[in-house]
Amino acid sequence: MKILVVDDQRSGRRTLRQILTALDEVEVLEAVGLDDALAAVERSAPDLLLLDVRLSDDPRDRGGLEILRRVRASGRSTPAVMVTSVSELSEIREAMRLGAQDYVLKDELCPEMLLPIVEGQRERLLLKGEVVRLRERVDRTFGTKALLGSSAAMERVRRIIERVAESSKTVLIRGETGSGKEMVARALHEMSSRRGEPFVAVNCSALPGTLIESLIFGHERGAFTGAEKRMRGQLELAGAGTILLDEIAEMPGELQAKLLRVLEDRRFRPLGAESEIPLRARVLAATHVDLEKRIHEGRFREDLFYRLNVVSVHVPSLAERDADLLELLLAFTAELPRKLRYTDDAIAWLVRRPWPGNVRELRNVVERLALLADDDLIDVPTLEELARERPVIDATAEIDRLARALLALPERLGSKLRVIERAVLHHAIESCGGNKAAAARLIGVDRKMLERRWDRHTGEEPPSSRRLTPANAQRYLGEEPPSSRRLTPANAQRYLGEEPPSSRRLTPANAQRYLGEEPPSSRRFTLPSDPDDT
Repeated sequence: MKILVVDDQRSGRRTLRQILTALDEVEVLEAVGLDDALAAVERSAPDLLLLDVRLSDDPRDRGGLEILRRVRASGRSTPAVMVTSVSELSEIREAMRLGAQDYVLKDELCPEMLLPIVEGQRERLLLKGEVVRLRERVDRTFGTKALLGSSAAMERVRRIIERVAESSKTVLIRGETGSGKEMVARALHEMSSRRGEPFVAVNCSALPGTLIESLIFGHERGAFTGAEKRMRGQLELAGAGTILLDEIAEMPGELQAKLLRVLEDRRFRPLGAESEIPLRARVLAATHVDLEKRIHEGRFREDLFYRLNVVSVHVPSLAERDADLLELLLAFTAELPRKLRYTDDAIAWLVRRPWPGNVRELRNVVERLALLADDDLIDVPTLEELARERPVIDATAEIDRLARALLALPERLGSKLRVIERAVLHHAIESCGGNKAAAARLIGVDRKMLERRWDRHTGEEPPSSRRLTPANAQRYLGEEPPSSRRLTPANAQRYLGEEPPSSRRLTPANAQRYLGEEPPSSRRFTLPSDPDDT
């Protein structure tokens, strides 16, 4: 900590220096007059000024106040403490108006009086420095400085962010998966006056439509089965901050209509509530799909698109700004505790490699190299082993193999196209935990198309919610459950291996089986061979 002592009397400067030596890590500078003090301020940039009001024998001299006035006029906010023998109230008032933090009379000067003041100023200085460092760290993490790259495409993104950050209008952020859409949203939040308020991100594709509505709008107690207490929605939790609706294209149609009304009226009503709540947060939306195509297909509301698309920010993919790859690579490497180095051939290999996962994939590759590479110097063989793009399965050959296997199935299965479609739908929904939106993305179709096809096959809930009952056992098992089997002529042959007794007919063919002999109607009378038998 640098402290500049300004006093025209040598004894006064010596006394202050002796008192300040009790503090650790303090550098004391001295100045005699106005010009000397201003030169020291420019040259050394002290952290604290100890000023005497009068800097000459002239009783009208107010050199200390003039120093403080000029320091403030130069834009510096250096704290100051007046240490003087002048006790006029007008001088004290003027010093405080110019920004002096305290006022100490020389008659009362002692370590117990001065040192606590200096220590307090040092603590404020440390806190101020910590705030500045944290602000810089936030800017590097979430602000425009976090958007690495010096290409023209990224410069355009940063310019748009700086221009619209203070606006309360909605912004639609578009770009491929992994390109950094959420980072752009956070930069918009951090560059605005809302940065002290919450930033809330909602993934519209992560939950079913009913849960998304409750999550976004909130609900009152008893609004639906299981609503045991009131829950504030994300629109309310965002307060006066920012809410990001990520994957907006996956929002169900009925919820799109409600969101449009909210954006138009700036008010929303929680589920089961009687009154509306004003919307104070700024709304941002992000998507990686072609919304114009979705509108043409009738899967996204055109009026909602125009409401969201007040300002559009296109986040370029890594292929669109390949000149930034080296800068990104070095930045990601510098964040890791292990200091990796790359050969020229390795860098050329990384530049040639396609990056379908964009910046996110590049960061993951760097982290994998830091964990698994044997040597700190990364060369091409290391990249071939750890960072090689996973080979894509020959889709045509795989489909041909599956088609041949399907055609080899027995004909009793019926329509084989129907069988394979039902199997694909079944496994997609099961693997996604019953999430139809995720299953639709996995298959590559629209969610409503998936639901229509699934209803055509089953007409009921997806596999994750099935319960085996006598009513549906015939569909799932191909027969009635044992507990509900009834012996009828139609199924007796299956269960008993023969017709039931009630349907037996006595014929010459089966009389031997049922009676142990031929039936009377088929007996023929013959004479015995032995007369005694007669």
